[in-house]
Amino acid sequence: MNDVRAAGVSAPARTTDPFGRVLDAIDTLSMAGAWAAVLCILAILALIVGEVAARNLFNYSIHFAWEFSAYLMGATFMLGGGYALRAGAQIRVNLLITGARGDIARIIDLGATFLTAAIALYLTYALFLLTWLSWERGSKSAMASELPLWIPQLALSLGAAIFALQLIARAARLLRREPGDDARLRLAQDIE
Repeated sequence: MNDVRAAGVSAPARTTDPFGRVLDAIDTLSMAGAWAAVLCILAILALIVGEVAARNLFNYSIHFAWEFSAYLMGATFMLGGGYALRAGAQIRVNLLITGARGDIARIIDLGATFLTAAIALYLTYALFLLTWLSWERGSKSAMASELPLWIPQLALSLGAAIFALQLIARAARLLRREPGDDARLRLAQDIE
């Protein structure tokens, strides 16, 4: 939260009711996922810069750089999804909501949120099942690193779970007639 205040953005108000504290906990989990995504991006940067430097300076290739970068990119996408949803920074088509007014717009938004939550829950289940099967079978990457596949799959599974929880929290907020997004969490202006 201090980073948000330091950037000149007011921090979201914390709620005092028990259900509101659960929603705040989901927001905190989403923020942790966002920071994990930042670390993944920094790791990608380090791997690619290291690969380019190794090739140009030593005529050597870091054989796992591109493979791990791909795993990290997937982890970045999934781990940052919950925070992007809460901040309202995800890409979505508001054609129906913009054309509707009042309760109709809220019902459309709520319906879309419930549908997306159902899809995200199924995705979470499928990814955790895939991760478990990779663990159980000892599946390894076909690349030279032979990385156990459950490791990158676990990051995807956790990211999907955070996203699904944030969708459920969004639905709860909409049912409580609270805004589903918190634009104060955005650290940059929208690109239009």
